[in-house]
Amino acid sequence: MEKIQKKQKGVTLIALVLTIIVLLILAGVSIAMLSSNNGILNQAIKAKEETEISSEKEAIQLTMINKEMTNEDKYNIGEELKDRTLANGDNWKIVSVNDAGKIYGTGYYFVGKGTNLNNYGETKHEWIINYDTGEVIELPEKEYTKLIYGDNLAVADSIILNADPINMGDSTSWGEGVTVYGIEDGDGYGWNETEFKLDGVDDYIEIYPSNNVNIENGLTFEFYGRGEGNTQMLCKTLKGNTDEKVYQNKFRLQWLENNFRCCMSGSDSQSDWSLYANGGTERHWIGKNNVGYLSDENGGYVTMTVDFDSNIITLYWNGEFVGSTTCSHDWLTGGDINNPEVPFTIGLQCGGNVYTETYSKMDIYSCRLYNKVLTADEVKANYDKTVAYHNVLVQSKN
Repeated sequence: MEKIQKKQKGVTLIALVLTIIVLLILAGVSIAMLSSNNGILNQAIKAKEETEISSEKEAIQLTMINKEMTNEDKYNIGEELKDRTLANGDNWKIVSVNDAGKIYGTGYYFVGKGTNLNNYGETKHEWIINYDTGEVIELPEKEYTKLIYGDNLAVADSIILNADPINMGDSTSWGEGVTVYGIEDGDGYGWNETEFKLDGVDDYIEIYPSNNVNIENGLTFEFYGRGEGNTQMLCKTLKGNTDEKVYQNKFRLQWLENNFRCCMSGSDSQSDWSLYANGGTERHWIGKNNVGYLSDENGGYVTMTVDFDSNIITLYWNGEFVGSTTCSHDWLTGGDINNPEVPFTIGLQCGGNVYTETYSKMDIYSCRLYNKVLTADEVKANYDKTVAYHNVLVQSKN
């Protein structure tokens, strides 16, 4: 009898353990079904949001119908948009959907969050509407750009060079100490209403930061446009003869095909981006491969920040973070980056063992230089507004 009873107790314990294991598995499955991306809870939240959007859209449509039928002011909702045209002058206001490149202007109205709708309440989403066509279009949150005359397309603080689409046609407004060389009327280069074109022969931009501009803490460079071959995006160099060679090749930022290269004229960058560290022999260069093609039809938007306090270089492509690397302080500052007597140039590189001048053929949609490090949010905001406005120029020209 004792042996039989012991056997029965053993079976009971095993069954209990198995039951617990099964319950744990079922609990895990249940949690996954509830909380995963396609789980019941997320599906319920998504269904609620879709119902809310649908109800809000119907309320807007009803308001538009009431306006059509009664023409009463209380049914007027939305902020009137207007195309950027000569006729509208300074009285223009547009909305651009970033990824789609769709631009809404004359005939459309912007309905923002908090707009009061009769018999409904306040809107919780952003909309584009058109009273004439009856269109009601939901705007994807944080994926559109609203542009108004007088808006800055970019951060204005600590800017040394500002050639953006709004003032691109007037190089005298780009900043103090900024000069464009080689642009001659009738040669097909210069400003053509959508970009500033350099011919790759003798065209370049020179920036002499004034004596009261300090770059010791850091800088940010933005380039939006196209380049062919080895594109000299930003150099700190002095065009001249071999006697002035001491000023040559102090700082170079280049784009080769889809590769980023930067040289600060140091003997060793001490960086994981070092081309020497990757098996090359150029220890005074850093580089990043497979970033993006400036030679594509629409070009690209490059942003580089250099923080001289933390010795960090950060690269962005089309407003998105690519990566960052830490370099030696001596390498970053060895090119006498803060010397106001040595200008920055865009489109020109001077120097070499035998003195040369290398020019780049490029189309500049926007170009900026700051004597501070922009944050990732500022980089993204600059990108969104600049690209949206450039698209407006292209569409209005076509």
